[in-house]
Amino acid sequence: MGFVIKAEFPGKPPVSMELVEGIHVVIGRASQATLKVPDDLEISRLHAEVLLEKGHLIVRRNPESTNPVYREGRPVEEFALGPGDCFTIGKTKFTFVPVEPPKPAKPPAPAPLEQSRGHVELLTMSAKDLYAMGDASSGLKFSVLLEVPELLRQHKRKDFYEHIARMVRGSTDGAWACVVTEAGKVLGEDSVAGAANSIPGRSSGEALAAGAAQYLPSKTLIRKACEEAPQPTVYSWSKPQDELATAQVGLDWAVCAAAKIPGQEAVVFYVAGTKGSAGTERLQRERARFVGLIADMVGRSIVMDRLTTWEGRLERFFAGPVVSKILNSPDLKEIDPKLAISTVLFFDIRGFSKRTEEKNEVILQYIGELRRAMTAMTAIILEEQGVVLQYMGDGILACWNVPFEEAGHVDRAATAALRMAETFGRQTGGWHCGIGLHTGEVVAGAIGSEQVFAYGLLGRVVNQASRVEGITKALGVQILASEAVAMKVSIDVAVPVPVGCFRPAGMAVAMDLYELTPPPGDRPRLAAFKVSLDEMKKGNFDETVRILGSLPPGDKPAAYLRGVAEELRRRPPAKWEGVIELSRK
Repeated sequence: MGFVIKAEFPGKPPVSMELVEGIHVVIGRASQATLKVPDDLEISRLHAEVLLEKGHLIVRRNPESTNPVYREGRPVEEFALGPGDCFTIGKTKFTFVPVEPPKPAKPPAPAPLEQSRGHVELLTMSAKDLYAMGDASSGLKFSVLLEVPELLRQHKRKDFYEHIARMVRGSTDGAWACVVTEAGKVLGEDSVAGAANSIPGRSSGEALAAGAAQYLPSKTLIRKACEEAPQPTVYSWSKPQDELATAQVGLDWAVCAAAKIPGQEAVVFYVAGTKGSAGTERLQRERARFVGLIADMVGRSIVMDRLTTWEGRLERFFAGPVVSKILNSPDLKEIDPKLAISTVLFFDIRGFSKRTEEKNEVILQYIGELRRAMTAMTAIILEEQGVVLQYMGDGILACWNVPFEEAGHVDRAATAALRMAETFGRQTGGWHCGIGLHTGEVVAGAIGSEQVFAYGLLGRVVNQASRVEGITKALGVQILASEAVAMKVSIDVAVPVPVGCFRPAGMAVAMDLYELTPPPGDRPRLAAFKVSLDEMKKGNFDETVRILGSLPPGDKPAAYLRGVAEELRRRPPAKWEGVIELSRK
């Protein structure tokens, strides 16, 4: 009797997967999941794992998954199912179904052999054979396969491969086993007592001096295994004195399988033994299946370990959907540095540094409140599909439209800025913030070193956005945007109010700036600012003062511009171009 797990999502054809005793199946939306359910957005990337064990299905929820696993309407972390039972994740129903085993297929004929090498048999096992039920009488300890993921988590990579080599040799009754890269670099090895091994990287003289046989993996077999990965290949030889593919005397059989891991060389698992341990053809097939499963499981475990590591790193910067896009992209190329158009946001808490500059103990008094505020601001950025690039004490640098293009990135950034300003004012009670927005070409991608990296932006736009945020202090507004943002933001998202042309200290380029206000905006105020700034640019400072003086006294940008116009009226510049020069950042 065999078993499958069937996944049924409304409106989609059911998907079934054959279960193998002792082999974990991972359910999720990620491409790395064994049983992929991409249409159910309530299922996490790696949501749960199932294991067929003595005719029952063991189901375990991944603690890091977002939503529960339901059994009979109740959320359960771990449970067992009998044939015909089911459970639910999100909108998908999973059923544990018994099936009649297929009739045994006729074994494939032995492949042609290289006569010059004296091979007796070359067998490449099919994927179907690889995952078929094992023969319990073979004596192979297939249960040790379950240790692989935990071993990977607990050990350094070198120790892990040494352990795997020991596991492969011991479980197959081989004389020697090794784990090597496709190019032959040794990752780990093991041999029976008294048959110390020597492979490239170790002095053959030292091995022979210790009375050891010198074992080398066959390049032919490694090449074949890499071509067929993860299907294992078996070699047998009849005459030890003939020229052998392994170039070793004393070895009568060898099994090799490879795991192909994206972004790195294939990892090859190789075991060889003597005539006395060769056994029957059935045993050799079981031995091959064991090595093939080791290769496949190690490969999957490494990919999942890397996925978990990358996911943890990326979630520090990106919203969940963006993380999913990156991880589903080949080799994470999307975060390599590249030219891109991005909308950049700088957020800063007003007065926090001044309030806490006297003593570090004062900072500690406010650190909890600061964390709550920054958490709320970050949540808004991520909800609006932004990327959190950096925390700078009491400030945040964020951006949009990278690493993936989004047509409405200016609107997204403007929406985030308005929400942040409104939420911050309600949450902190007495604290104030400033936000600067700019959009343009940047260099975006993973920057830093091999040991430590962060996703970041480089370019003039980033520096200019920082200066825009700084000018909010002078004008007394919460949000300022560059003209590039103001011209692209949708009127139903934000209303840009022109507040003047400024040249920040230390910058050669002047910038037309706009206060962003929530729609529908104050039309008379907007008109007053437009007309007064036109008059100011013409040098009509009296008219500028008159128009701005008609606005309420509490209008801070109007008061600031009126003060600038009054000063220009008292001391007319020799050459006026309509640009307000700033002496401080």
